[in-house]
Amino acid sequence: MEAPSPESKRRRFLKGVAVAGSVGLAGCLGGDGGDDGNQSDNGSGGGGGGDDTTGGASTAGGSRGGSLKFAQTSSPVELDPVNNNGGNYSIMLKNLVYTPVLGYDAETNLVPLLATEIPELDGTEFTLTLDPNATFHNGDPVTVEDVKYTFEAAVEEQTSYASNFSIIENIEVVDDQTAEFSLSKPYQPILHAIAHPVAPKAIREQDPEGFGLEEFTGSGPFEVTEFVENDHVTMAGWDDYWGTGSPNLGEVTFTPVNEPTNRVTQLKTGEQDVINRIPPQLWNTVKEMGDADVIEGPSLSYQFAAFNQNEGECAKRDVRLAIDHCVDLDAAVDRYIKPGGGRMYSPVPASVAEAWDMPLDEWKGMWSGKDIDRAKELFEQAGVPDDWTCKIIVSSTEKRRQMAVSIANGIQEAGYGAEVQYLDFATMLDQFDSGDASKVNMYLLGWTRAPDPDRFMYELLHIDGAFQGQYYENDRFNQLLDDASSSTDREARREMYIEAIELFIEDRVHLPLYYTSVSMGAKNYVKGLKPHPITTYNPYLYGDRNNTNGDTDGSNVWVDK
Repeated sequence: MEAPSPESKRRRFLKGVAVAGSVGLAGCLGGDGGDDGNQSDNGSGGGGGGDDTTGGASTAGGSRGGSLKFAQTSSPVELDPVNNNGGNYSIMLKNLVYTPVLGYDAETNLVPLLATEIPELDGTEFTLTLDPNATFHNGDPVTVEDVKYTFEAAVEEQTSYASNFSIIENIEVVDDQTAEFSLSKPYQPILHAIAHPVAPKAIREQDPEGFGLEEFTGSGPFEVTEFVENDHVTMAGWDDYWGTGSPNLGEVTFTPVNEPTNRVTQLKTGEQDVINRIPPQLWNTVKEMGDADVIEGPSLSYQFAAFNQNEGECAKRDVRLAIDHCVDLDAAVDRYIKPGGGRMYSPVPASVAEAWDMPLDEWKGMWSGKDIDRAKELFEQAGVPDDWTCKIIVSSTEKRRQMAVSIANGIQEAGYGAEVQYLDFATMLDQFDSGDASKVNMYLLGWTRAPDPDRFMYELLHIDGAFQGQYYENDRFNQLLDDASSSTDREARREMYIEAIELFIEDRVHLPLYYTSVSMGAKNYVKGLKPHPITTYNPYLYGDRNNTNGDTDGSNVWVDK
C-alpha cells in the first residue's frame, strides 16, 4: 500500500472534512461538533439516562419498538466507512450502522467488536481474527476480505483515512475470519487505527461513489431507512443483529438543528426527545424543564488556538509569547466554557496524560499569566510594526468565537490591531492551512482522537501530519514524534512525548484552550442513555455488541412513553 505524500494528505484531508461543519477526522478534527469532546472529571449526569438499563441481552425492563427523535447540531454528509466527508456528524451515525473491528468501552479501553480479541503486536506484524457470527444487514458474513478492502480502499482512493492505513504494507488473507497484517515499520498506535468500521466489499465496490449516500449495508445494530441530507436520517433497529441481543429502539430519526436555542426549545416542546450539545448558559434551562435533564460526562477533545508560523509576525516566537501574555485564558474558560468543560494546558487530554503519568502540573506552570506590559515589551522586542493587525479566523462555534474575541481584545489592549473573522466551517478549512499571513495569523479549531498521545500529536502537529496549518519547523520535535510512534517501549514513548510537549509549550506552537463535556439534553422518558467518552459513540444507543467478545457493559436505550 503506497503512502501518499504529506501535501496530498493534507489536501485530501481538507477536501474530506470541508463539508462536515464538524469534527473532521474519524477520531477527529473538531469543527463545530468538536465541542462535544473533553476529558472532564464531572462524571455522568442523571435524568434522562443514568438510572435504567445497562445492556446485556436483556432489555432490563425496556420496551421494544419505541421511536426516538434526536437533534444533531449539523447534518451528516455521507455514511461511508471508507470516506470522511462528513466529519463527526456522519461518524456518530456510522458507528450505529457499521461495526468497527475494535471499539472502546466506557473507560476508553480497546475492546473487540468484529474481532474476537485484541490483536497482539509482534514488531511489525499481528493477526486479526473475526467473529464467525458477524453478518451484514443483507445476511452476508463479514470477512477479513471486507476489512482488507475497507482499509486499502481508503489509501487507494486517497481519502482522509489514508494516513491511518498507509503504514500497512500487506494484508494476507488466511481464511474468511483470519488475516495476517504486516506494517512497513513498527507502529504502536495501529490498534487505534483499525478501531474502524467496515464496509461490505461486494456491495461498495459496485458503486463506491454511491455507497453511503444511496446504499448503507452495514453490520451494526441499526439499518438506514431514509437519508435526506440537510433534513433527516432515519434508522430502524435491526432485530436480527448478530451481536448479543438486539436494539430496544424500533426507529431513530436524526435531524440537524444548528442553533442551540432552537434545539433546547424543541426539547421543551417534545419535538425532539434528545438534543446534542447544550451551551453552558442553557444547562439550567434544560434542568428546569421538569421533564428533562442534562446528560454529561467525560470525553476526549482538544480545543486550541494555533499560530501561523509559515510567515508573518506570528512566525516569531516572541510574538507568540506576547499573545500568551495578552489574555487570561483561565478567566475566559471560567466565563464561557464552564460548567461544560475546563482549561487545557497541553495538546493531550488530561485523562490520556494521567494514564501515561505525564507532568500535568508542571505543564500548567509553563504558561504565562496576563501581563500587558510584558506583552508590549515582547512585541517591541520582536520588531512588530505599530500598524500590525492580527488576523484570527474561527468557525461558527459559539464557544470558539468567544475565546477568539478574548484573545483579540488582549492584543488590542497591548496596542495592536486584531480582527476576528467568523467563517463557515467549510471555508474555515479551506483557509486555515494556507500559510498566508495576509489571510490568517491565528486560527481556532478542535481535535478529538483515540486515547493515545500519538493520536493527538502526529497528524495535528508533525510537519508531515495530514492536518496541520501552523507549519512548526523543529527537527527535534518531529523526530520525537516519529520515534515515539514506532517504539515498542511504553516508557521510552512516554519520555519522548513529554519532551515533545515541553518543546511545544516553550515555542508556543498553540495556545491550548479548553475541553468540553459530552452533553445531551434528554426527556425523562428516554431510558438507559449514558454518555460515552468517545465523542462519536454518542448517542450510545446500543452497546451490547461489546459483550459479544469482551467483558464490558453495554447499553440499550428505550423510550418509556
